[in-house]
Amino acid sequence: MAQPKTARWSGRGAPLEDPAQIWLAMLDLHRQETEFQIRVEGAHTLPYSARIEALDREKGLLFLKLFRPLPHELALEAPFAMLFTAEDQRFEAPTLFRGRESYLLYRFTLPALLVPSDRRRHKRYPFRPREKAYVVAQDGTVPGYGLSGPLVNLCLGGLAFRVDRVLRLDDHMRITPNLSFYERGKDLPALGIRDLPGLQVFQCRGVLANAIERDGEIIVGVQFGELKESELKELQGVLNLRDLKQRASISLGTEAPREAASREPASRKQEPAGRMSPAGALNPEALLRLGRRSTRVLLAMAPGPDRDGICAALGEAGYLLLECADSLGQALTDLPTDHHAVMPLLLFEASSLEAPPVAALRAHRQAVGDWLDLPVALICPRGQPLPPSGDPGLRPLPWPETGEAEWTEILDDLAGIL
Repeated sequence: MAQPKTARWSGRGAPLEDPAQIWLAMLDLHRQETEFQIRVEGAHTLPYSARIEALDREKGLLFLKLFRPLPHELALEAPFAMLFTAEDQRFEAPTLFRGRESYLLYRFTLPALLVPSDRRRHKRYPFRPREKAYVVAQDGTVPGYGLSGPLVNLCLGGLAFRVDRVLRLDDHMRITPNLSFYERGKDLPALGIRDLPGLQVFQCRGVLANAIERDGEIIVGVQFGELKESELKELQGVLNLRDLKQRASISLGTEAPREAASREPASRKQEPAGRMSPAGALNPEALLRLGRRSTRVLLAMAPGPDRDGICAALGEAGYLLLECADSLGQALTDLPTDHHAVMPLLLFEASSLEAPPVAALRAHRQAVGDWLDLPVALICPRGQPLPPSGDPGLRPLPWPETGEAEWTEILDDLAGIL
């Protein structure tokens, strides 16, 4: 078996080459369902978010579930690097691509070594949405862009936050950019964090360090610019409070519920990924939320306010694995070609059951074989309900609006959640 080349390895520190310790590290990533990044070595492409779906020690393989597909033309034995954190230490690990198992599931070799990386010099402290800490950033003056969203983690060197809103500063129009918008190295001259524990507002400069897509959400990492002594003192005070809180919660045993929660998604792995309703001893509301979070939705609609509004309504309802195509033709092209793959829930707009988009969908189905596993929701124009289609896989859907229940019930049924 070919092994990853390590002569020009970019990690820092003495590498760890004990197979037993490497296996334990991979096993821990698997059991904790930790999300991490992998990147193609030598390529200037955005990293991929991944998690370990399964391991085969005998064959020396990892089965990684990615959140977006690898290029079809990717060659076998292509070198990758895994980037993950264990015990407050960041590691890089070389691995080789060994092929595609199923849609978004790929085979990679078990790393032969782990190399400590000095990229994370400061301990990072996680924040939860209910804590209300919020980040606001601008990439310049008018005409520029403003980004905002809840704080995900914080350290002395920078922060990460979930992007909930991107606005054009000149007309305050909300936009929904893709990952390429978040260019590494982009200057953020105005960066602020609101409602930190013990600190109402913290302001400084920053530089965009990375951006990843995770469960349908964009997480942006920002590196702080040079901080004044007073700013460092303010930030250190916040992190000291955070450290005390973490130590107190561990000593009081309040972390136990999180351990129980982390075991729940493992039961989901016993079923096919995608739209299957997950099993487990959870209350119905928790199962519904989990089902929506794990359902991939593909919305075919031209960019504009209508699409933005539907995306917002889907996100508010809990459908977070959302992808957009500018037309039905593009959406059909993006569908998996493997009939055994789990298909997304396809949404598109049409004024009638005989409209050209519906005819195009039926023609496509006839050409590739009737995909009963491709559920389709036909978005009706506002105030113009459509009659039943007679096709269980093609359901008219009222225009999705935040706060309305009828359309979510139809989507839940189509997705197999109810």
